[in-house]
Amino acid sequence: MNNEIIHLFTRYLNNQCSKTELERVFKLIEEGSNKSEWDFVLAEEASRLVGSDHRAEMSLDEITRLYGKIQDSISEEGHKIVVLRDRNLYWRKFAAAAIILITLSVGTFYYSSRLDTKSDKLVHDVAPGGNKAVLTLANGKKIVLTDAKNGALPPQSGVTVTKLADGKIVYTLEPGKVANAAPNTIETPRGGQYQVVLPDGSKVFLNAASSLTYPISFVALRERRVELKGEAYFEVAKDKSHPFIVKTQNQEIKVLGTHFNINSYADEPLTKTTLVEGSVLVKASGIQQILKPGSQAINGYDGLRIVEANMDEVLAWKNGYFMFDSESIESVMRKISRWYNIDVAFKGNVSKDKFGGTVSRFANVSQVLRKLEYTNKVHFIIEEGRITVTK
Repeated sequence: MNNEIIHLFTRYLNNQCSKTELERVFKLIEEGSNKSEWDFVLAEEASRLVGSDHRAEMSLDEITRLYGKIQDSISEEGHKIVVLRDRNLYWRKFAAAAIILITLSVGTFYYSSRLDTKSDKLVHDVAPGGNKAVLTLANGKKIVLTDAKNGALPPQSGVTVTKLADGKIVYTLEPGKVANAAPNTIETPRGGQYQVVLPDGSKVFLNAASSLTYPISFVALRERRVELKGEAYFEVAKDKSHPFIVKTQNQEIKVLGTHFNINSYADEPLTKTTLVEGSVLVKASGIQQILKPGSQAINGYDGLRIVEANMDEVLAWKNGYFMFDSESIESVMRKISRWYNIDVAFKGNVSKDKFGGTVSRFANVSQVLRKLEYTNKVHFIIEEGRITVTK
């Protein structure tokens, strides 16, 4: 799913779109594209908005018939749309109908019209993270990319660095010039994410509280070596004569051209390398393992082992949502802490149960926590700068 489109649809349903964004939404409607992103956002809105004390279920045939009726009514109304205001009304009718449809079709949501007294303590809400990062140049100068204007950043020895509007910086080698291999570092804070296109064309998507150090040019180097702290998704440009190497705290990954994800946070007990396509060689503690697409190398206290990966869970952060796959509350809260830039404390004997589920990363933290509270296994108190987890 497209992270940017999810964000756009979420802003629309919350009346936050600018005129330009509204026009883009309507264009997507006309094209009939990005249905998966729209369905995901609607499911999130349904879980937040619908207040019911019972579980609603429908058969597949009933769902199909209802969906057809909705589509027919929308098509009939669509011919009457002539101005932006009318389009807005038309789309809201579609949104309302679709929310009802999805809520009925899922059949596994339980909602409560009133939260219990402990849930009422979710009073200090926290907005989700966004595109935030600091770029440190070879001369030590720091550029806060969140504040920097779009366009060319200060030049560096034959390399042009450009900030784009979509939360990305791009390195381009200037024609006829040979750049040196001086390092740059891009670092995201808690509550931040960012993308960088390296001088060789490789794309790197950085998750919150992560950093990547890399040379401003690979031209004069035998290998393309970068260093990662935290989590990142790599789309490496193919270059057989210059292997791409990612160094983390306790391992190295060697590739020629491929897509993969590395989770190597200092506060996580395991380092996980997951291959999406291509082939990579993972080196750790004197052991070497070659990964195949769909597999994951787990490096921890018991050495290096290979397992089958849950690709949806691994790539969830990059695609704009959280996916918890049978995780402890401590693991869940580490992810929430990083993305919402908020500290977490545990009070008393907290549940040892495993948690699962999916929720948008563009939701406020209260929405994420309420979904966890529906399990009746944990409760949360949000105070300024801190979430306290209780039984």
